[in-house]
Amino acid sequence: MRTNPMVKPQTSSGWAVTLTVISCACLSIATRMLLLQPTATVIGWTLVAIAVVLAVVSAAIWFVKIRRSKAWVTHAVQQWEYFSTVKTQLGVTTEVTVLDIHALDPTGTWVTIRWDKFGYVQRAWMEAISDEIWRGSVLLVSPDPAQIQVHGPWPEIYYLLARDYHAFASAQALPYFRDPKHHSLARANQSKTK
Repeated sequence: MRTNPMVKPQTSSGWAVTLTVISCACLSIATRMLLLQPTATVIGWTLVAIAVVLAVVSAAIWFVKIRRSKAWVTHAVQQWEYFSTVKTQLGVTTEVTVLDIHALDPTGTWVTIRWDKFGYVQRAWMEAISDEIWRGSVLLVSPDPAQIQVHGPWPEIYYLLARDYHAFASAQALPYFRDPKHHSLARANQSKTK
């Protein structure tokens, strides 16, 4: 099963924490044995070696997790920058967040959406689009005036046509997009990849 790219990867992991604790315990026991019991030198050095190996493995896990998290933030901020650019270029648009995905079909998907500006939650049929959409995706759409009218009743089911969809970004990444320090990191990483 693939992980949802709209959700930030965790920085910590149970294995990394466990290995760090075991490494510290081995190192403290080894230090005590080497200082207080000179006859247990072999066991003490063995525990030091085990502590070092576990510490290296733990550090590698932490390093990979932190890199994945930073890469996710960078990519998510770039998505939001593109999202904002498209939003300013188009006339009438609105944002909807995909709260749940109920059924996938080659022609479309049944989803539950929230109209972010109004806070209204409803079921929707989303026509098949070129992007892969997950729970937690914020979609930039042009509302269909035949379905949504100012001060009119909300339709029971909203039909989101592919031509009315313009961009997507992660809802969880919005705080990173609003933080200026992440913009400079995203631009720096983007210029390195070119």
